[in-house]
Amino acid sequence: MENPFTCPRVDTIQCLARILEEQRVVHVRGTPTSGKTTMAGLLKSHYDSQGIPSVYFADWASDGSRPVMNILVEQARSIGYTVDHTTLYKADIVFIIDSAQMTYHDNGFWLGLVKTQSGRRSGPQICIFSSYGNAVVGRTLAYLGVQQRVSITPSKIEFAPEISLFYNRAEFDDVVDRACTDPIRPLRLELSARDVIFTVTNGQPGSVKSVLKLVAQCYRSQLKQREIESVTQEHIMSLLENEDRLFRYLAQMPVQRSFINRRELTVEAADILREVLANGSVPWDLTNNGVRLCYEKGWLHSEPLSWDNLDIRCVFPTHLHAKYVEHFLTDSPCPFPSEKYPDIKTLTASVVKQFSPRALSSTTRIGTAAVIRPIEAAYQDEFCRAIHTVLGTSTKITSEWSGDNSGRIDFRLVSHGWGFEILREGDRLAEHCERFAPGGRYYKFVQDGQIRDWVILDCRTSRPRPYGGAGHSNLWRVVFAPDFLSAEILDSSNHVVFERFPLASQLPC
Repeated sequence: MENPFTCPRVDTIQCLARILEEQRVVHVRGTPTSGKTTMAGLLKSHYDSQGIPSVYFADWASDGSRPVMNILVEQARSIGYTVDHTTLYKADIVFIIDSAQMTYHDNGFWLGLVKTQSGRRSGPQICIFSSYGNAVVGRTLAYLGVQQRVSITPSKIEFAPEISLFYNRAEFDDVVDRACTDPIRPLRLELSARDVIFTVTNGQPGSVKSVLKLVAQCYRSQLKQREIESVTQEHIMSLLENEDRLFRYLAQMPVQRSFINRRELTVEAADILREVLANGSVPWDLTNNGVRLCYEKGWLHSEPLSWDNLDIRCVFPTHLHAKYVEHFLTDSPCPFPSEKYPDIKTLTASVVKQFSPRALSSTTRIGTAAVIRPIEAAYQDEFCRAIHTVLGTSTKITSEWSGDNSGRIDFRLVSHGWGFEILREGDRLAEHCERFAPGGRYYKFVQDGQIRDWVILDCRTSRPRPYGGAGHSNLWRVVFAPDFLSAEILDSSNHVVFERFPLASQLPC
């Protein structure tokens, strides 16, 4: 019986079935709690409803002692097919294999059935769901083209499928609508609250389910008693910003399987996770023990950026996972170098001088959830990378939760209460400056001491007009050369604070 609280993902499943019919072999790949098992079950239900013979391996239990082909033949026979290892290649049957990373050891399966069926027009279809969160893991032995790969989010590589493991926005809204009608934990969520949840979870099924349960638990009583009419963006942000409580709750939820296990964490892996936090991604280099552990445990997702797999990057699967690392792995016991950076503006100048021309001019920067970062985020991304370069990746620098200017400052150096707001070409300059004034979005953080000093950094390639409005004393304009090879820093009156200087020419790979 269909679960009324499960999104059927009809369009996605139908598209997956079409790709499988055309390609004969499809590899669906994602980290733990990314929805692989649910999608595999939905695909099985689709074939059942169409009367198409299919075999679903819900959990691949082979320990390697039995060849995969033997198991497939047995399962085909169990639904009425009279087949052997030879005639299986002609059987019109669909195999849906979950936890397929457990088959990577079997050359006969990958170099036999998978390689032979890939691209054929008849014979069995094989949908392979694999995760890198298990102990036994490898690399697929048969090459599968970009049109045969489904990832956590849609790839930007030409000819790649338009579907993904993670929910798209329409599917996410369907999931939320179903949660709102739950008679046990009914919810009323404003659109802005939904927006924040979707941004934080990137549509990862396990994260979405867990966060919705948290919201329902925390606000159920207030909703029931009509103390609040609906859950707002501010309610969601309040939950997210109490990170100790948030991650204690999520530790009881299935999504915990996809978070780093600190008992298994090594020094090398922790360094890699901090590097991804600072840079957005790292190269997929399995000769690096830290990268290998993060990859094998599913703490990072690997994503090709080119059809030939020559450029593969490792990223956090969601913003929630990035914040988990930020919360637990960036509280360095090392004292802050106050003699070198006695005030916020001295630190800011050093950070800007570490900006990379190559990074600022890049149009293919990949970030969390394997999504290409928008051009307008380049300055924020570079500030994040550069401040970690200056202070070290273990320094406690918090970033905003939602990534959508929802009322939280871009970056904050926790130990000093220094805040950094990054703008592009003066976008809504007056509004951002007024956020720190009485009545502004950030003023409560100024009042309670979370923000004791701040800089508004207006990054631009054109010379600005002087600004004399509220908060002008905290405003710096960084004017970059058109090629980003140099920059100068001006104050709000366009007086030169730092003469034009060259920018860092090298950026770590």
